[in-house]
Amino acid sequence: MNDDLLNDKFLEDLETYASLMFTKSEIAIILEIPEQRLMEALNDHPPSLIAFQRGRLKREAEVRKGIFDLAQNGSSPAQTFAMKLIENAKADDL
Repeated sequence: MNDDLLNDKFLEDLETYASLMFTKSEIAIILEIPEQRLMEALNDHPPSLIAFQRGRLKREAEVRKGIFDLAQNGSSPAQTFAMKLIENAKADDL
């Protein structure tokens, strides 16, 4: 793994594109690097994997916030889904 990818700009871009739910293959195309090179970065450079996961999780958090906001405003489907999220979180904490 060359160090030219392991910089702040790469990590920032990786997080951004992961947050937009692009696949790893699509992110490699956007970043104009071979997919294998991206996979090496994710496997061999923990900050890369963390940036990827952070992007995905931040976007998921935004979506979940929207679900909980809708649930609090009376959306029955959102309330049902919110309760499933709550139950899953509780079960995971045990």
